[in-house]
Amino acid sequence: MKGMLYIVIYCALFLLSLGAVTFGLVMLKIAYDLHHPMEFFAVFFAASLLILIGVALALGFGIRAVQRFNKKS
Repeated sequence: MKGMLYIVIYCALFLLSLGAVTFGLVMLKIAYDLHHPMEFFAVFFAASLLILIGVALALGFGIRAVQRFNKKS
C-alpha cells in the first residue's frame, strides 16, 4: 500500500511539473509580444529557466514513478 502511495505522489508531482512547463511556454509566447527589448530578455530567460526546471523535474519524477512501479510488480 505504501508503494502505491509513492507512485500516486510521483505522478501528481510529474503533472505539476508539466504544469510549470506549460506556464513557461505561455510566458515564452508573451515574451515575443513585448516591445521593449529589456523586458523581452527578462521574460524570455525567465520562461526558458522555468521550462528547463519543469522538464528536469518531470523527467526525474517520471523515472522514479516507473522505477517504483517496476519494483512493486
